Amino acid sequence: MDAFKRAVTSADFWLRVIYTLLLALAWQVTELLLIAITLLQLGFRLFTGEAKPRLIGFGNSLSQYAWQIGRYVTFVSDQKPWPFMEWPDSLAQWQPVAPTTQEPEPVAPEVK
Repeated sequence: MDAFKRAVTSADFWLRVIYTLLLALAWQVTELLLIAITLLQLGFRLFTGEAKPRLIGFGNSLSQYAWQIGRYVTFVSDQKPWPFMEWPDSLAQWQPVAPTTQEPEPVAPEVK
């Protein structure tokens, strides 16, 4: 119950809620843009035989932006995405995170 009271009275908690709601809106716009890019690229590929390189770069950076939003709103990361940091580079590559293989340290029972 103390954790609940601390969260409700914490300015950091409410700021995170506001950022999460704003980024949820950004997610929706990003999703629509990704759909539009997909349809455009399919059209270019159908009629010209190749995808547009500029759209490939924008699609790459936009999908990484969506990834950054997802990491922030699910508490994987505390780093807020654009406009709080730079826009992802169109040539950037994904950087998978290796799973942790270490066992957590055992916690000694509290003596009362």
